[in-house]
Amino acid sequence: MRRALLALSVALTLHGGARAQAQQTIINAPSTDQTERGRWFALHESQARNWGGERFWQTTHFLTYGVTAKVEAAVTAYNLGTPLKRFSAVGLGWKTAQPVPGVGTHLEAWEPRIGAGQMVVLPLRGERVGLWSYAHGSVRVPSARTRVTAGISNGPPALFGKATAHFVGSVEQPLAPLPGAAGHRLHHVTLLAEWWSGRHEFADLVTGLSHHRHGTVLIAGYKFGNLPGTRGDGLVIEIGRTF
Repeated sequence: MRRALLALSVALTLHGGARAQAQQTIINAPSTDQTERGRWFALHESQARNWGGERFWQTTHFLTYGVTAKVEAAVTAYNLGTPLKRFSAVGLGWKTAQPVPGVGTHLEAWEPRIGAGQMVVLPLRGERVGLWSYAHGSVRVPSARTRVTAGISNGPPALFGKATAHFVGSVEQPLAPLPGAAGHRLHHVTLLAEWWSGRHEFADLVTGLSHHRHGTVLIAGYKFGNLPGTRGDGLVIEIGRTF
């Protein structure tokens, strides 16, 4: 699978342009948006729980730079907080995301997009260096403006707790299509849901809201672990800025 993802990543890099002033992640999953050439995007995420006998505060710090109209570079620090996790790591990588080349005019309203990327994962505690690869595609339902994204991810123990290949999917529902004053007031708000399949460090469902305006994105959500009875559920807060 890793070879197939690498081949797709290289092929995508050779096509198409990118969309400026975008949201580079949905919640944790990479999006099919792209950092504008010559611009930076920085994001801080906190995941926290202070109830039920299990307390934690884990943070992720994310920085990208638009290298070209087709490629952005990224550095990410994962799982820094308390208690300190064994799967704390720093990732160095790249991503490409763009419209589907050669799509017919009858499909343009669906805004089909494809993306792919990779990260070299440098563990901070106890694991070997690994490589995370992913590829995904998305469409937007014209009438409701709903964007649906789905893809595959293949990652190492240094980031996911074990070698794993899994599905990643998400739904983004802007509230602007609501009729009347509600749609006007909530124009910059989007409902989000993101799911990572399997049993690994990222295996959960996160639902929430995002507010994206003037290059700043705020996200508030709640994550539900895939395994019943685990104590990994908690609040998710993110703040990001393009500059």
